Order: sequence, then C-alpha cells, then structure tokens
Amino acid sequence: MKTNREYRAAACETLNGQWNEVVLMSAVIFALIALFGAPEAIIKNSSLLEFFSGTYLVAAMLLIAPLEYAMYCVFLLMVRHSLNEKPQVTAMWQLFKNDFARSVPVILLMTIVVTLISIPTLLIGGIILGYAYKMVPFLMHDYPELSTREVLRTSREMMRGHKWDLFLLELSFLGWGLLSILTLGIGLLWLTPYIYAAEAHFYEDLKAETIVEE
Repeated sequence: MKTNREYRAAACETLNGQWNEVVLMSAVIFALIALFGAPEAIIKNSSLLEFFSGTYLVAAMLLIAPLEYAMYCVFLLMVRHSLNEKPQVTAMWQLFKNDFARSVPVILLMTIVVTLISIPTLLIGGIILGYAYKMVPFLMHDYPELSTREVLRTSREMMRGHKWDLFLLELSFLGWGLLSILTLGIGLLWLTPYIYAAEAHFYEDLKAETIVEE
C-alpha cells in the first residue's frame, strides 16, 4: 500500500487534464441533492415536510446513491485508463443504467445494516461498518457475478485491517475540506473527484494485496 501523499499524487495524475469533466460529474450529484433536499430546509408544514422527506429518501435510494456508485466506477476506469475517450458524465450515466437493478438492492441492504448497527452503538459501529463497505462500488463493477450479500462480505474482508488506513487517507484531505467550506461548499466540486480518485487507487492496491484471481 502507498502512503497518503502517494495516493494524493496518484489521484492528481489521474485527474490531470480531466478536471472540467469530473467537476461536471460532481455538479450533477450535488444538483440532485439540492433539488430533492432543498424543500426540507424551507417547508415548515409538518405534513408537507414528511412528504418531501419521503421523496428525498426515495430519490436518494433510486437515483442519487446509484449515480454516486457509478461515479466511483468512472474513477476506477480512469485509474485503469479504460474509458476509451468516453466523456465521464456519459460513462457515469451508462454505468448507472447498466448497474441500476443490482446497485439498488446493495445500497438498500447496506443502509439497513449500517442503521441497525448505528442505533445501539451511538453511531460508532455504523461509522466503522461504513468504512468496511467502502469498496462495495468498485467490487460491484469488477465482480458482477457476486450476489448482494457476497459483495458486502467481500468488502468487509478486504477492509479488515485497512479501515484505519482509509480513514487516515480521507483525513489527509481535511485542509482541502476546510477550504471548501470557506468557498460555501463550491470547492467540494473539485475535492470530491480528488478523494474518489485517491480511493480508486487505494482499491487497486488493496485488491492486488487481498484478492487472488483464479
């Protein structure tokens, strides 16, 4: 495994000359979050609030989260130089459509499991389990033959002993995160691809270390 500095450098190299395209991907995700989440911040009527809360939950499960999973896979393809000159947003949309029927059950089961663990452990167990499932999007792309439970189990096994490593990698972006806050969140359009690209490189090294291909 590389150092955090090496992963950040590898991510920068992957994104070099690609920033406009990857920022557009981030913009699509954030626009959807704003579109479905904004009503909750401004509506005071309890009945309407419940309606829009439910609408956002459905959108998150059926649109936002699957698109985000597809975006993770786009960065994996970029790391592998296998996009074949296809625009990133186009690739994200195609992956979303191709993997939709598979990604939704995975997202749903993972959400249920993490929530059930979070409640009795005051969120701590949920955070730890969330890191155990960080490789799920990449595994879904690489191993379409795996069932929903197998994908989650494989991610847990891969991340055994490496959850802290990934946490520290994400923590190394803290300075950029603070700068993003100072820009009223606009900087997240650039920071999100930076982190996702670094995590794609992390996955590649972790896969080489923990999975023996037949």
